[in-house]
Amino acid sequence: MKKVLIITYYWPPAGGPGVQRITKFVKHLPEFGWQPIILTVMNPTSPAKDESLLKDIPKICKVYKTKALEPFNLYRFFTGKKKHENLAKDIIIKRPDENISEKISRIIRANFFIPDARVGWIPLMVKEGKKIIIKEHPQVIFSTSPPHSLQLGAKRLAQKSGIKWIADFRDPWIEAYWESEIERIHPISRLNEKLELEVLKRANTITTVSDGISNFLNAKMSNRYVTLFSGYEDINTQVTQSENFNMVYLGNMSKYQSPEPILQAIKSLPADIKSAIRLSFIGKISEMFQKRFKDLDDFQFTIEDYMPHSDMMRKARSASLLFLINPPVVYDEGLVTAKIFDYLSLRKPILAIGNKNGALDHILTETESGRVFNPDEIDQMSAYIKRIFTGWDKDKYTLLGENKFLKKYNVKNNVKKLVDLFENSTI
Repeated sequence: MKKVLIITYYWPPAGGPGVQRITKFVKHLPEFGWQPIILTVMNPTSPAKDESLLKDIPKICKVYKTKALEPFNLYRFFTGKKKHENLAKDIIIKRPDENISEKISRIIRANFFIPDARVGWIPLMVKEGKKIIIKEHPQVIFSTSPPHSLQLGAKRLAQKSGIKWIADFRDPWIEAYWESEIERIHPISRLNEKLELEVLKRANTITTVSDGISNFLNAKMSNRYVTLFSGYEDINTQVTQSENFNMVYLGNMSKYQSPEPILQAIKSLPADIKSAIRLSFIGKISEMFQKRFKDLDDFQFTIEDYMPHSDMMRKARSASLLFLINPPVVYDEGLVTAKIFDYLSLRKPILAIGNKNGALDHILTETESGRVFNPDEIDQMSAYIKRIFTGWDKDKYTLLGENKFLKKYNVKNNVKKLVDLFENSTI
């Protein structure tokens, strides 16, 4: 069996969409004759934990873990946070209520740790990676980011070993939405751009989550770009009735993903429909929006913290309408979040706020799974919710039919594409 060295910072029991993507890929690789060899960190700083993902790791998969030099313990010391307290993804973004210690920590982090706070893992990663290559003799290196700093370590390993290297980008590097408010001085920003271009140039192949992001990166540096969808595992057509019209949001909601258009659309609905709606959020929701929800008095809402992915999917079966909100970013045409594939598998109608001409709109239209709206299309959103409600009101559940284009987004089909890249890299 051939071997691939997979470099990933996030690995179970860490939770989140980045972990789910690589975990699903690893789960199916042995079926195509490839043994995954994982190189990761011992205790990743992650906003969530998900022990349930461990069950998807095949027995043949080998996992090597190293320590990592990270500034987060220093950050906790300065800001008074507890040692085992999970840190939010946006801790380096300026907040109006930040204190002086948080401000100092943020500025240091932005300008001394390039491209990100995991850069301290590189020397330990490279040292362990050399040992793994000598011991395991992998045919290919596959590195997935963010954090993008690990791509720099993967580049070194590829250069030193001569092994073909595929770099996987779940998000862009410079233009990622959380990067927009990071206060870096100009020379540091230029250095960050230089590091990105070096990776885009050196990798033998670059994989991304959408054609839009592939095109976006290719405009910076010409290379071979291939789209690999994170994909769904199984289609769930189980009928689950509900007493309320459940509008459900799964996953994290950052401060960039304002639910205000959804709230306004619901507010404009007739009173009898509003009284039947329950707005449910499962995941980590920005504090600024949690405060906004507490002001609602004309329909129900619930917020549940992050839970294991399997539990979240089981709970989502009672959804009547799923909704998601893409952040406004310069690469919005290519933005495809991992949660959309969970949504597709549930076969519930989907209301999305995002680019109406982007990749997300194409997926929903092609699979007849829902609609994408601009944030200002309040009346259109309201009409769509009303239409789905009318269908739900008859049987107290919603369920979409089969669609031949769904297979394109099945995870096994995308792992097969990845394996083809591995095979071509070893020729």
